[in-house]
Amino acid sequence: MRAFRILASGVAAAAAWGVGLLVVFGPAQMILADPGWQSAKFLSVFTQPPLPRIAERAEVLPLGLLLIGTIYACVYESLGRRLPGSFSRKGLAFGLIAWALMVPWFEFYLPWNVMHEPLPLVLLEALCWLLVLLGVGLAISIVHGRFDGSGSD
Repeated sequence: MRAFRILASGVAAAAAWGVGLLVVFGPAQMILADPGWQSAKFLSVFTQPPLPRIAERAEVLPLGLLLIGTIYACVYESLGRRLPGSFSRKGLAFGLIAWALMVPWFEFYLPWNVMHEPLPLVLLEALCWLLVLLGVGLAISIVHGRFDGSGSD
């Protein structure tokens, strides 16, 4: 049952991540990809060879989301019971923890440092990631809760 719970939570996480990318980052692209705001170096990554791998092999993205979602589900399996409150509260806490452990370093190192992205766009991306990861955390906690026998919110 534990393996099934992790796999089901991982699939839910991947789905939430994909939806979050579309719903949150989709509209933000009007600003993030605007040449008037964004660095030329950052924009060139998406237009000049070598293109991102998902441009040539679209299946890489859902497979990557499934792998990462399952990793997150494994971590939640270890931490979820230690988080306080209802499933939704646990999910939001887990999403915030995931954000805090990933996004500040990533945004500092790659977009701001390497790609010369302007600080306001770095902050916008960090906010977008927060929304996506809160959704991922909620998806994991809700599905996990459905299969651990302890009920729901």
